[in-house]
Amino acid sequence: MANQTWQFQEFPAPEGEKSAVDFLNEPLRQGRGEASATFRNDGTAGLLWLEPGSLGDSTAQTWQFREFPAPGGEQAAVDFLNEPLRQGPGEASVTPRSNGTAGLLWLEPGSLGDSTAQTWHHKDFPGPDGQQAALAFLNASPRQGAGEATGFVRSDGSAVIFYLEPGSG
Repeated sequence: MANQTWQFQEFPAPEGEKSAVDFLNEPLRQGRGEASATFRNDGTAGLLWLEPGSLGDSTAQTWQFREFPAPGGEQAAVDFLNEPLRQGPGEASVTPRSNGTAGLLWLEPGSLGDSTAQTWHHKDFPGPDGQQAALAFLNASPRQGAGEATGFVRSDGSAVIFYLEPGSG
């Protein structure tokens, strides 16, 4: 889509997550690869999106949000993404939190459907150089292509990535 620009907005507590998802589901709606969210412990949310979205007024797919409790929030989010109708590249954004919970933004129904050709995984990389290790992992063969990974770098230098395997690159 021509003439798209990246935008950013904060959504305040206590319902930052819900407000961000409601925003994404308003026209001109964002499609796969056009939105990324950060859902914080305090109920606020940050949203980065391309405008105008490629879905326009279509309601064939909708953005959803879910919270996965501790312990094991990260693995629970991955397990959810691997259930039918499965999300493909650019259709999921995960926020792992230091308290073991995870927030998930996803586009439904997912483009992978019942296919198991690619599956979602997550991997932690300890600090202080976690971001470099995560990048090396993502750039190894077979590489993850556009929309096949989402990641988070923590203040202690550790990192976690959520990725589709095998990569298409």
